[in-house]
Amino acid sequence: MPKREIAPFLIWSLIIQLGLSGNTERISQHPSNILVDFFAYRHISIVHFNIPQNSVAATFKFIAKEERTGGLGRCSTRDVSVYLKFGSLPLVRPDNSTIAAKLLQRRYSYYNLEILSDETQHLIRVDAPPPGDWYAIAFRSWSDPNKEQISQQGIGPSCDTILEAELFIERPTTVSVIDSTTEHWTELDSTSNSAVVQFLISKLAYNTTLAVKSTCGNNCTIGVNVSTLEHLAEKVFRAEESEFTFRPYINSFHYVLLRLVSGESSNVSLTLDTETIESNSTDVKFVKLLRRSFPDFFLFDYENLQGNDTKSSPYNLTNESLTVLQFEIGSVYDVGGTVSVGLKLPDTEIKDKNVIVVSCISHGYYIPITDTASCENKRTITPPDIYVNKTGPSYIHIPYPEPGQWYISLKSFCVEEKCDCAEECLTSVCQECSCLKECSSRVESNVASSPCIDAKCNSNGRCVHYMSGGFIFSACHCTDNYRGFDCADDTYVLGKTKIIISLVLLTSSNLAFIGAIYLALSREYYTEAIVYTAVMLSSTFYHACEAGEDVYSLCIMRLSVLQFCDFFNALLSIWVTLVAMAAFGYRLTGFCQMAGAIILAMGAEMDRTALWVFLLPALTGSALVVISWGMKCRIKKTFRYPSRPYQTLFLPAGLALVFIALMCYAFLQTRQNYYIIHSVWHILMAVGVMLLLPRREYMK
Repeated sequence: MPKREIAPFLIWSLIIQLGLSGNTERISQHPSNILVDFFAYRHISIVHFNIPQNSVAATFKFIAKEERTGGLGRCSTRDVSVYLKFGSLPLVRPDNSTIAAKLLQRRYSYYNLEILSDETQHLIRVDAPPPGDWYAIAFRSWSDPNKEQISQQGIGPSCDTILEAELFIERPTTVSVIDSTTEHWTELDSTSNSAVVQFLISKLAYNTTLAVKSTCGNNCTIGVNVSTLEHLAEKVFRAEESEFTFRPYINSFHYVLLRLVSGESSNVSLTLDTETIESNSTDVKFVKLLRRSFPDFFLFDYENLQGNDTKSSPYNLTNESLTVLQFEIGSVYDVGGTVSVGLKLPDTEIKDKNVIVVSCISHGYYIPITDTASCENKRTITPPDIYVNKTGPSYIHIPYPEPGQWYISLKSFCVEEKCDCAEECLTSVCQECSCLKECSSRVESNVASSPCIDAKCNSNGRCVHYMSGGFIFSACHCTDNYRGFDCADDTYVLGKTKIIISLVLLTSSNLAFIGAIYLALSREYYTEAIVYTAVMLSSTFYHACEAGEDVYSLCIMRLSVLQFCDFFNALLSIWVTLVAMAAFGYRLTGFCQMAGAIILAMGAEMDRTALWVFLLPALTGSALVVISWGMKCRIKKTFRYPSRPYQTLFLPAGLALVFIALMCYAFLQTRQNYYIIHSVWHILMAVGVMLLLPRREYMK
């Protein structure tokens, strides 16, 4: 997809222009757009702008900042990506993910800013902007998920990345609506240094030449910008006259922005010379398709219905003319899906001759097809966007299509036997192919809109409707580590061998709790033995369900239930071990165990991944241990409590292992090494419990 990078050195010049322009006014403000990390297109935040007609320039201002929502410390600045486009959402791939579906490449360009969330102003200035809907999408910039640390909530500050956006418009000093067939004069001077001239080209035009004359000659500099739904031509000249040739949009308003860049004053004349389709050598036959709309979002199609027919009719293509299909995409409500264009040869065409039908797809105007089956664009010649032969139907897709008129140019060619150059002409631009001849044939079309691509995500995800900034769009929610617009990129998909290794490590590492269970039973800690058994089983079944990536998963119940059991029993094991270390009497021990179970169940349900849920039993239990041991040391009038073997060997070793386990759990886990570090966490915690659970005689 084309884009326009905003060079940093332009920012200061834009600020100066914004500050000095007397005709600039702020027309919209979007203060609080929360951004999230980009893992898929569904994570974008949309900001919508509407630019009025006859604007000299539009300046978009963006400020990203961090707002602390909890925790301790200051928020760090983050990288933020902003993309801006006219008409529809820009389809971007910051992760360079592959897309299996064939997409149309000739699309409107977009602007891109890569900024920091440090509250610095960043501006994008667009001269002679197309009027109407503009969309900015923003997100926290993509980073490799395999290298990203799995951080626990509550460690450091919790921060939201906020994007503030504003739109400033510079209005012209004069606006004129002219007849495109007559000459028009406009006066520019120091007080009226800009003008917008608006004209309608209602004929089916092939090319338009704009002649500009200036009375000041070499004594001044005139800037000219011609635009419609996109920029068509622009030039700064210092002479008596200059010419612009551009391909006009069919039956659309066009805008000429005139600026007096330097000099005192000038009278400027505009003359338009339009070459109509009738005067061009190629005969063009237009076919307007009929729209059928369905109740769901982004579901509609276009058919060629003749008379009272209820079924779409094929098109008769001749070698004497170019057939152009025409359909319209509405603004806002139509741009959140994907338009798919398909071609198919009827069975009769397949049997009779070796026919190839080529197509060029464009927005705003039709594209001629050369005698070598290439698309004759405004500035370049490219291979056909789509072609079909007897092998079957062919499709091309247009995600988030621009609103307005779309055109599908069709032409058929007959290929002689043993033709070596035909395939080259269809895949790249060729100069000549004598065995590729224009001929007459028939072809069927399928023009339809749907969410995502045909409402599917390559069987690797599901198509979902999302809302952002008040706008609805469709995007794929990929599963099993697939990614990309259509969930076709398998870069991060784990191989079966790695899935098996991950599954085995995460489940078998829980067997380390067998030692803790045995010691608890042998030392008559029966409640603790039950809790350790629950930890081992719940963690094993949770990871058996979660770690298999839907390939080798074994889920005995819902994953959310298994996750709750895993976290709750892990918290409870910490608590009952600390209560056992406190060595209360049976009544007080039972009370503490039951009270802790109730409180920890609520905490695990509220926010089972937060740091405070782990700190609550650890700190409270440690306080009980210190209080209990302190009271017994006071009664015994000695610091040799508990017994020396536990005090000098088992306690320090157990605390060291638990500390190392907590450091691994909190700071060392990434998505890539999760199965290794988390398995180590299981083993260290189990061994740590074995060392910390005291013998009865040590606590007397």
